[in-house]
Amino acid sequence: MLVGLRIIIIVAIMGGIIAFIGDKLGTKIGKRRMSLFGLRPKHTSIIVTIVTGILIAAATLGILSIASQNVRTALFGMEQLKEEMRALNASVESKNKELEQSKKDIEAKTKELTTVKADIQATQAELDEARAARDAMSGQLVSVQDAYAQAEAKLANSQSEIKGLEEERKNLESHISDLQVTMKSLEEGITQMREGTVLFRVGEVLSGALVRPNLTEAESEAAIAHILNDTNGLILKRLGIDDDKTVIYVSRANVQEVAKQIAASKEPMTIRISAAANIIYGEAALAEIRAYPYAQIFHRGDVIYSSVVQGGNDAQYAVLSFLKAVNAEAKSKGVLPDPLSGDVGSLPGDELFETIRQLEDINGPVKLEAIAREDTYTDGPVQIELKIHR
Repeated sequence: MLVGLRIIIIVAIMGGIIAFIGDKLGTKIGKRRMSLFGLRPKHTSIIVTIVTGILIAAATLGILSIASQNVRTALFGMEQLKEEMRALNASVESKNKELEQSKKDIEAKTKELTTVKADIQATQAELDEARAARDAMSGQLVSVQDAYAQAEAKLANSQSEIKGLEEERKNLESHISDLQVTMKSLEEGITQMREGTVLFRVGEVLSGALVRPNLTEAESEAAIAHILNDTNGLILKRLGIDDDKTVIYVSRANVQEVAKQIAASKEPMTIRISAAANIIYGEAALAEIRAYPYAQIFHRGDVIYSSVVQGGNDAQYAVLSFLKAVNAEAKSKGVLPDPLSGDVGSLPGDELFETIRQLEDINGPVKLEAIAREDTYTDGPVQIELKIHR
């Protein structure tokens, strides 16, 4: 910017000086009425003015050329400058193409780098898994070596035990004949006992008990053991045996299963011990245990079941059918039935006959209700009374 300002100042000063000189020269020539090349003074003044303008332009260009390299380049090196511009443009275009290609190469290299990084991560994960597997195999190898050493020690002990077992085998073989004789005697005794009196039929309830909630498995097993002991005493009394011996047997798995059921319950449980097979006099009593949630099913005065029945000649059939329906309703509510009869309650005989007699005296339909005499729980039985409503 300073160079351009300087050029403008120089051009202005030189133009002013040359114009002043031309004016003075033209004035003198006009006053003296000078003539050049035989021309008239008027034409001579015009020529001087033209020459002065030419000198101004020439002087301006000369001074600008001397003062600025850019002006010299614009006047005398324009073609060279154009050639240099074209060369530079071509070079810039080539460089741009190279830049675009470089960008594409960089993008390709970036994708390759991303792929390589993913491969490295996958390889690292596989390496970690392989290291973990190697560590696990090392631990297993140590365990196997320890087990092998223990097996060798057990083998040595077993070889010494084999000799003792062989001696015991010889002793056992010597007793086989005695055991065979004993077995025959037992078979004869079993045959005689199975022909004896059946004390309890399969499915018959031997005893029952109530177990409180929130017990551990160990406490539940202890409670079951106590119930079994009481049941064993009842059977001994039934058999008329005063000896303190065990006659009832329950599988260990059955005891553990019921103990877990009791321990998992948050409410009281009622326990039933029933005969797993017919119990013959003189035989061991095989039994099974079952546990049921203990709850109140009916309150005293509750209507257990009601229905419209037909009186008259079919009164007996109507009452018996009604009682079957009452039995089914009580079982559906949760009252445990008797395994042998399937019944859940009882009705006094005189009340049954009285109800039948009253229905026989009534012609037409009546409403019959079964009402709970007492509070009834899961283990029953259901004590009912019958009411007739015309």
